[in-house]
Amino acid sequence: MDELDQLKKQWQKDQNFIRIDQPEIKTMLHKSSSSIVKWIFIISLIELSLGIILSFIVPTSDKEELFFLQFLDYASQLIFYIGIGYFIYHFFKSYASISNTNSTKILLNSILLSRKHVENYIKFNIYFMIFEFFMSFIQLLIDRLDLNNQWGYNFFMTIVFAVLFTLITLIFISIFKFYYKIVYSRLLKKLNKNYEELSKLEEEKI
Repeated sequence: MDELDQLKKQWQKDQNFIRIDQPEIKTMLHKSSSSIVKWIFIISLIELSLGIILSFIVPTSDKEELFFLQFLDYASQLIFYIGIGYFIYHFFKSYASISNTNSTKILLNSILLSRKHVENYIKFNIYFMIFEFFMSFIQLLIDRLDLNNQWGYNFFMTIVFAVLFTLITLIFISIFKFYYKIVYSRLLKKLNKNYEELSKLEEEKI
């Protein structure tokens, strides 16, 4: 539980418990927000590092791919790492902005930007995963379908592969969403709470 939440709990239990003024509350919220964005930045770096390590550990297929599919694979990997780098840069930038400002207005804007970047980061990862599954589906069709067989057989196998890949994709998306919910949603929830508290304090000033 955050320090401010603990204080509120004590105030509810004991009306005579020591009170703190607005500047002190803002300092607590500032410190909490900075810590949250720092953890978002650290977690995204860990995810990127694990992804790079796995790319070297997981064996690649020896089968020849069509040039077009190879090009798409390399291009998608490049776009993925550029995209992840973009988000990590903005997470660090948000952390630096929150850590180095004394302005409540800048802090509020930084929190909003951080929230937006995290939401887009999650969407980017899920969309990329869907694309990767689609590319694997296309490659499997090319490897498995036999043009010498009747079109009915090929059509049947295409439907079977499509159903299987759709089910596997949905399962993995559900797992990823659950992971993001556990990790990022909790952090965003705290960040949103800080934003609401700071907004209330600003309104009280007016």
